[in-house]
Amino acid sequence: MDTNQRKTRLEFLLQKQKEKERNDDVQMQLGWMLEPFSTKEGIGLLDDEEREKMKTEFIKSIPVIEWVSLDLDKMNNKFVIHNVSSDKVTLFLNDKELYTENSVYLFLQDDLPPFSTLPWVKMRLSKVLENIAHLAAEDSYKQYIFCPTPTFVIEFVESDVITIAW
Repeated sequence: MDTNQRKTRLEFLLQKQKEKERNDDVQMQLGWMLEPFSTKEGIGLLDDEEREKMKTEFIKSIPVIEWVSLDLDKMNNKFVIHNVSSDKVTLFLNDKELYTENSVYLFLQDDLPPFSTLPWVKMRLSKVLENIAHLAAEDSYKQYIFCPTPTFVIEFVESDVITIAW
């Protein structure tokens, strides 16, 4: 093998190693995100194209402050729910006509655009509500649920507290 072939082979192997490391990171982050769910049935990982499409929709719909947090004070409506339970949140969403059978998207704060590399997952709102107390109990990282239609966001920032803005 000549020098150019070795160099090409080394570049190929380094690229494969980087891809493996990225895949391992995505799987670890996905594990953190899905840990609160009693079953993983009905939860799908977005491919890169769908994730970028949803991020674009998210940016158009929800005010973001310098790409690091949401500016929910700029939303038309914002409500904080303490002592989160499935029944309480379901009643609230039904009352505000926000309950939907459309898909919603779960992602971590660290994935706010434009520096996005983390996974987004797609599921029914009912799946979120079944597990919302467990999601709200997580206090190690901020998570968001985004629903494009009707447009609203659920922010999980503090343990046992959520903010819903629309």
